Amino acid sequence: MTSPHDCPEDGLLLPPVSPLPKTVSCLVTPNPSIAPDLTVGTVGTILRRNKELYYLPVVRDGKPIGLIRRLDFMDIFLSNFGRELHGKKPATLFMDPNPLIIEEELPLEHASRRITGRLDRFSDPHAFIIARDGCYSGLGWTMHLLEKITDLRIQDARYANPLTLLPGNVPIQDRIEELIKSRRSFAVAYCDLDHFKPFNDVYGYQKGDQVIRGVGQILSVHADPERDFVGHIGGDDFIVVFESTDWRPRCERILKEFGRMAPRFYTAIDQLQGGIKALDRRGQEQFFPLLSLSVGVVQPELDDCRSHHDVATLATEAKHQAKLVSGNSLFVERRYRVFRQPAVGTLP
Repeated sequence: MTSPHDCPEDGLLLPPVSPLPKTVSCLVTPNPSIAPDLTVGTVGTILRRNKELYYLPVVRDGKPIGLIRRLDFMDIFLSNFGRELHGKKPATLFMDPNPLIIEEELPLEHASRRITGRLDRFSDPHAFIIARDGCYSGLGWTMHLLEKITDLRIQDARYANPLTLLPGNVPIQDRIEELIKSRRSFAVAYCDLDHFKPFNDVYGYQKGDQVIRGVGQILSVHADPERDFVGHIGGDDFIVVFESTDWRPRCERILKEFGRMAPRFYTAIDQLQGGIKALDRRGQEQFFPLLSLSVGVVQPELDDCRSHHDVATLATEAKHQAKLVSGNSLFVERRYRVFRQPAVGTLP
């Protein structure tokens, strides 16, 4: 059940936590690689001397171009006359020229989808090559990837909002810190309902819960599940972290859909009169318009925002500006830098 006590003042500002790693970089396992000019005989010797070496990435000028798998290679090398027939040939003839290569900074969830999408033509789903800016870093093991994703989902469930089941404060904070650290451009939309308290007072918390779940569903539908992140701070406050470059039309569609949905939560009479009468915070009766949604958006300057706290400052201000506009409103904060008081003896 939702209550006014669930609403944070500035919901993003939390004590530091120790986030779980969320990118493929945490999966890098050191593994020897070979140059493309080695012969089949040389590679066969390497594999026979290293019984636990199951994969040999083939690397040219630092970039992976293929993958030799022990089982496939040794089947040929140890076959009748295999060494005599192929020993002096380049080992690249027996490599997979199209191995799965995943960049270190790719989120684990995205990596999992890439592996799943290749299962029909990925002959060996147990391991894949990990690269950094196109250069070989090491191997990754699918089993380790699944373990990490399981850990992340357990953490997300632990911090999920019980009403919407959307990620709560800690996962929101972690996502923003991850984007800042990896220097990926993003936009943050702080979404807040207008006139929600009087609606709750008149229609009750059960109806209020329906509204909040409805907002969560709209945000989830209009966010890109591959790139964006929808979180529920608490109460009627939501955050969408957009990596999608078309975040503005997405926000506009969110507002349009909420505008269609909101009247359905009111009686026919209240719909006709365009709102309800309820007590304001001073205990005086006042007319309140139908529910609307305010969305404040900021695109943080990566060189200036040092942590999620800085992003929270900008997003909260953008939300406050959006709420100054009546009705469903979108405000885009153009002030991307966080003002900091200069230290004594320094120039501003």
